[in-house]
Amino acid sequence: MLSKAAKNDIVKRFSEIFKATPSVVLVEYKGLTVAELEGLRTNLKDADTEFKIVKNTLLKIAAKDTEIEQLSDLLAGPTAIAVCESDPTAAAKVFVKTAKDMPSLVIKGGIVEGNVVGVDEITAISKLPSRPEMMAQLLGALSSPMSNLLGSLKQMQAKLLYALEALKDTKEETAVESKEEVAVETKKEEAESESKEERKVK
Repeated sequence: MLSKAAKNDIVKRFSEIFKATPSVVLVEYKGLTVAELEGLRTNLKDADTEFKIVKNTLLKIAAKDTEIEQLSDLLAGPTAIAVCESDPTAAAKVFVKTAKDMPSLVIKGGIVEGNVVGVDEITAISKLPSRPEMMAQLLGALSSPMSNLLGSLKQMQAKLLYALEALKDTKEETAVESKEEVAVETKKEEAESESKEERKVK
């Protein structure tokens, strides 16, 4: 049995962790062997995720006034907690795969990037590329099509210049037409004025 000092240390530690708003997953581990739990812990460690079995009452106290408090209802029965401060996708992949291989492991839910998630959302997250995979894809996209990117920029530049030239021509044509219209109107007014003068003389 844990001493009061040990319990206080656990509460203080997890309270500090929870205040940092990490991604968290809660699972029910009933039925798993010690070896299976150790294997799960090792796989999660490789995904930069800490896996702990802590008394529910202590976690509830530590979660007070933090986002994790929203998971209080899930803190019942034999529950283990996984805390991920880096890539929740990697942790989700481990849990979903382990749950398939070991049906005794039940994913209860969690919080990912500040959002409360259930087993369906965690399963969906597990299908996303991990951050290293996304970085590799991004770097590949930036390096390989660079010539295509430059070509596209040149095409855009050419289209812009063409549009500007067309706009310039249109404005010039409009200006010429406007001048011609003014000239016609002026001649018309002069003719009307001369006609009036001739009538007065008569």
